Amino acid sequence: MTSTTTTTAPAATTTTTTTTVSSDPPLQGRVDTLTDDQTKMLKQIWRQLLVLFKQKGEPWTPPSPINDPTTTTKKNRDDDTIKKSSNDEHGFETNLFIGKTSNPAWTSLGVEEAMPLIPGHLLHMTFWNMVTGDNPDCVVLRYLRARKWDVDAAYTMLLNTLRWRIYMRVDDVSALGETGMVRVLEELKPGMGEQFYYNVHSNKTVLGGPDNAGRGICFVNARFHRKEDQDLEVIKLLTVYVMELSRMIVHQPVEAACIVFNMEGFTLANMDFEFTKFLLHCFESYYPETLGSCLIHKVPWVFSTVWTMITPLLDPVVASKIRFTKTLNELSQHVSTAVLPPFLTGKETIKVDKGVEASLQRTPPPEGTLKRPMTPEVLDYNTMIEEYQYQTSLWAAQSTTKASDPERKQLALMYRHATINAELYLRGRTSYHEMGLAGVERGRLLLKYLGKVPTLDITDSV
Repeated sequence: MTSTTTTTAPAATTTTTTTTVSSDPPLQGRVDTLTDDQTKMLKQIWRQLLVLFKQKGEPWTPPSPINDPTTTTKKNRDDDTIKKSSNDEHGFETNLFIGKTSNPAWTSLGVEEAMPLIPGHLLHMTFWNMVTGDNPDCVVLRYLRARKWDVDAAYTMLLNTLRWRIYMRVDDVSALGETGMVRVLEELKPGMGEQFYYNVHSNKTVLGGPDNAGRGICFVNARFHRKEDQDLEVIKLLTVYVMELSRMIVHQPVEAACIVFNMEGFTLANMDFEFTKFLLHCFESYYPETLGSCLIHKVPWVFSTVWTMITPLLDPVVASKIRFTKTLNELSQHVSTAVLPPFLTGKETIKVDKGVEASLQRTPPPEGTLKRPMTPEVLDYNTMIEEYQYQTSLWAAQSTTKASDPERKQLALMYRHATINAELYLRGRTSYHEMGLAGVERGRLLLKYLGKVPTLDITDSV
């Protein structure tokens, strides 16, 4: 273990900050291990992105709820995840939140036809929200690796992700935070906000970690999910909320996460096939190279029926990362018992928080709108993005330097610092901030893992 220091931000004085040094060999296809050909591919995608961000697109104004209460959207023929959840008699979507700020043509057309219609500033904004302080080169490289270094396929995959993020309103979910989402959904449909809050606090999904490879963990308790308890739209929004929140703890070289499915107490009543397909497609199409390990724990015999339905849906890459564990000892080979939640160690019975209405009354909704206040921190953040793009345009066009060049890494570090300093204005507050999963203190991003392991300073991890 070594101490972390920086010349651009003061170190926290109240918390011990450390960083880990891995003895494992560097992974291939990453910033530090790119071949010359792979570097050229990375530069090619950057050149395409920078042109994309400048396109005008076609102007479109979302209809008011009064004039168009359903905002129908046809099934996108390129992406079977942007599809009907609850439908009207014509088979169109009737989502209340998802898709309400995007032109139906952006998702009903093929990607080559749709992308020129989307204003570049929207694609620019959702791309940088997707990066969220990570090394931007690392984010682009995930798509190249996912498509086995086929540049055209990787770029198409990235474009599909950007328009999906706009359609799903991923940036809005992240910016609103927990109480903001509850407030907005409750206004759209009484009880919908309560459904979202209940799902966040029901122990269906619990973030924690790390696993034995240093990855963050999402614990999923299948026994607490019943599809009829909430709209499918709510469970999709919960998935996006959790996946985007987990991005807060990403720190190079740890890019992937671990999922532990706790199947204890599972019955067929807990199976939700539509949600399962949505989750799998998210990992395969929109969050590539982010699933490091999937552990399925204490599978009951009845799950064998479900597994025969799920297996054909699995991408071979995802399937290769699945492991089954039967006992706590087997699970501890992947995740230390010190970081396991009490409901997995048997020390505490799972309790579902049903105090939804009381908590909603205690927690005031955030003021204002999704528009970011132009504070000095946000202005610095926007300026740093423009500087990164300008330097990248020069690097991608004519430079012979590698992505691992110290000056380019320093540029990524400056961007990360700007993001961390503007964190308060970029991301809505969540209960995980309050519980101590991670947080910004005196300009430092500290990964705390709820106090179960020594605090890790990940401010400079690019």
